[in-house]
Amino acid sequence: MDTIDHAILSELARDGRISMAELGKQLDIAPSTVFKRIEKLKTSGVIEGFTIAINPDYFADSLISFLTITVSPDDKEEVASFLANHDSILELYETLEPSDFMAKVVVSSITNLKNEILIPLSRFAGVKEIKPFITVKRIKEQNWSVRRYD
Repeated sequence: MDTIDHAILSELARDGRISMAELGKQLDIAPSTVFKRIEKLKTSGVIEGFTIAINPDYFADSLISFLTITVSPDDKEEVASFLANHDSILELYETLEPSDFMAKVVVSSITNLKNEILIPLSRFAGVKEIKPFITVKRIKEQNWSVRRYD
């Protein structure tokens, strides 16, 4: 990837609906070049897809929480599968110490967090600890930042 690819990714991360013509104009390249480069970035797997960002403040019943989960090594795969396949889990990461996983969860209430996630998760024999962190206010959320490291 070169500086033009990075510039394209930065602009798409900021505004995924920008037109090829506008992006070409900003970068001083032809729209057809922009199109070809985006297709190449998609084909190579750099761009996984295009989506929209939904403001959770418009949904009264959206409680966002983060979970740290500590699991015995033998049960990591099973717990990861449960979490990855659950619709309420927005993001899931395997982490280093002190826990094994971090999950971003959206549910309608603390009761639903307990009934849909915490109780079923605690039934796995290898789950040693679950720490929920309930959010009260979103201050910043950004989908991605494109930085070039040379």
